[in-house]
Amino acid sequence: MMSVVGIIARREFQDARRSRWLWLAASIFALLTLAVTFGSSAVTGQLRLPPLPQLMNSLVTLSCFLLPLLALLLAADAFVAEAEAGTMLLMLTYPISKAQWLAGKLFGQGVALLLACLAGYGLLWLLPLWSSSIHWQQLWRPLLTLLVSGWLLTLICLLAGYWVSLHVHSRNQALVWVLLLWLLLVLLYDLALLILAVATDSHMAPNVLLWLQLLNPASGFRLLNQHARQLPSLLLYLQPGLWLMGLWWLALRAFRQRQL
Repeated sequence: MMSVVGIIARREFQDARRSRWLWLAASIFALLTLAVTFGSSAVTGQLRLPPLPQLMNSLVTLSCFLLPLLALLLAADAFVAEAEAGTMLLMLTYPISKAQWLAGKLFGQGVALLLACLAGYGLLWLLPLWSSSIHWQQLWRPLLTLLVSGWLLTLICLLAGYWVSLHVHSRNQALVWVLLLWLLLVLLYDLALLILAVATDSHMAPNVLLWLQLLNPASGFRLLNQHARQLPSLLLYLQPGLWLMGLWWLALRAFRQRQL
């Protein structure tokens, strides 16, 4: 099974590399990371690093907006494009299960997104060489948490994008739906919680809002990296895994029920 999954994963990764999507995503992410890191001080004419907590919060906000968008755009035409081209029907004539095909796509495109994350966050490991105010002991733990949780967020969004791609019949439909899903994840859900808090006139317990945020993987990503002490740490670390298992089941079920 692993050899079949590996072949599909290699093909997906090579497709991302040949289309230059991987290099474009990595370059955009790296440039925006540099802009967030040095942008606030550049307006004063001096390149100085902000305090580490402020810097990490800015990077979490950037990652929360950008990483889901990159993953959803990559996944949007993962299946619908192959259905339009006729390659999906051809692939299913081979002795490949749909679970293997889905796993291969997830691994191949997941590796492409991991490289984009490494390009974006990799430059941050050099910050102690730039400024003596930031030390390795301070930096490695929050940066490693940001890298791993950011990559898991992209895998979650890939599976969500696959689910969309398996339910639509054209690339344009897939693009519209993944953009709406992105807005829901990064903006509309938190806006709805804010409206709920205002509507209840602060009578709702603060912990209730935190628990509701866990129902959104992007909000859970923020809570994990901002160390929400009101919630159990184990739950914050388990939340991405629960989302991955749930979305894997939904995507695989949609794939098996899709009419070719």
